[in-house]
Amino acid sequence: YPIGSVYRQLKGGATQRNLYIAFTGLSIVAFNYGTDIYHSLLAVAVSFLCNTFLGTSRLLVPVSFTYHMGYLLIGYYYTTSDTYDIKWTMPHCVLVLRLIGLAFDLSDSRKKEADGKPDAKCIPAPSLLELIAFTYFPATVLVGPQFSFLRYQRFIAGAYESHTQNAPAYATKKFLQGVFYLVVNQVGTQYVSDAYLMSSEFEQESLFMKHIYLGCWGRITLYKYISIWLLAEGAAVIYGLTYIDAKPGDREYCSDELSGCSNIRVGVFENTSKYGHYVESFNVQTNTWVANYVYKRLRFLNNRMLSHLGALFFLAIWHGFHSGYYITFLLEFMVIRMEKEVEPIFAKNEKLQQLLQQQPLLRALVFVALKYYTIVWAGWCLVPFVFLSFHKWWHIYTVVRFSGFILFISGNIFLAPILRAVLPRSSSTARAKTEAAPAGAPAATAEVKKDN
Repeated sequence: YPIGSVYRQLKGGATQRNLYIAFTGLSIVAFNYGTDIYHSLLAVAVSFLCNTFLGTSRLLVPVSFTYHMGYLLIGYYYTTSDTYDIKWTMPHCVLVLRLIGLAFDLSDSRKKEADGKPDAKCIPAPSLLELIAFTYFPATVLVGPQFSFLRYQRFIAGAYESHTQNAPAYATKKFLQGVFYLVVNQVGTQYVSDAYLMSSEFEQESLFMKHIYLGCWGRITLYKYISIWLLAEGAAVIYGLTYIDAKPGDREYCSDELSGCSNIRVGVFENTSKYGHYVESFNVQTNTWVANYVYKRLRFLNNRMLSHLGALFFLAIWHGFHSGYYITFLLEFMVIRMEKEVEPIFAKNEKLQQLLQQQPLLRALVFVALKYYTIVWAGWCLVPFVFLSFHKWWHIYTVVRFSGFILFISGNIFLAPILRAVLPRSSSTARAKTEAAPAGAPAATAEVKKDN
């Protein structure tokens, strides 16, 4: 925050700004990781060489991707223990995504130019100084969030300055939110800690209370991540990096919106009514990165489910080799798939929707049930991600009798067919499908399959 405040007072051009950002960012990494800074310096050097000599080649992305991911995974292999490791690999995993994303963006830009269709999103290869400053941006170098070189280029050029006059106030808001969540996390872990879930006392609790504890523990654990991301976002806001200069989709932003690097949507997170809301609100910039550079690039598979699995596998291996990562993202896939099957059945049943409108008590019961579902089972799914090692998360799942596996596996297989039988289609929905059918075609065959 102080470094960002000084930056706002800087007078000078892009070179002076890049020098300040590069020096302060390098200093932060050196202070935290000492001589291990050479890992990230080597990554920057390799990226610069790739961008310079392979900038117009189809090999740019494969070489950059292979080198950066390979180096990170080798680092995991030599540094990983049974617990979370705050070592050079932590900021390096942030750096890897940033530099791979840059390679993709450069490759896309050269392709557009070769096709004679350049646009405002095309970027030039950064100079060495620009690359260092982009990579070591002080507010984001340790824990993210991710942002593109296009955003950094516009920021350095001063394109955002007229829109960031209120940045200090907005940054203060994010800082205070971050402190609040950090305090809740630190206090909460005194009552529901990781150690308690491994204890004999936890084993003695009733099955219902075990799940309640898991939900509370999971929520408090997630607050740790939320607090750090809010604090980091506030620092990025101070610099003026986070202005939204576009209107993605149909959503309208105010002229001075500063949430362009938000990694957590607090309102969505705190009002979750389905697991999908966690995906929408949590680690937003990393999820956006994976959607743009992994999920969409797998369209050649011509299958959304395979693309989804590929994206989640990338996220798992990007985190490391612990079995817990892979189980967590597999559970995410199962839950999201179940929700996508089930949610439309409820939403399209007019009688049920009318009943919910007319019965406040029923709405309250549904609200409580959904809160139990989202909080308790999110905690259940988080267990492997936090405990990492097989013997730890397997022990906890044994204690709670593998309830989540039973729920999500059976839910994927049986829940949607049962609900379709119990909650038949509304008459208006069936009539619309009948009218949409080709002449002579039975109504049951009139559904249009989505193209993968």
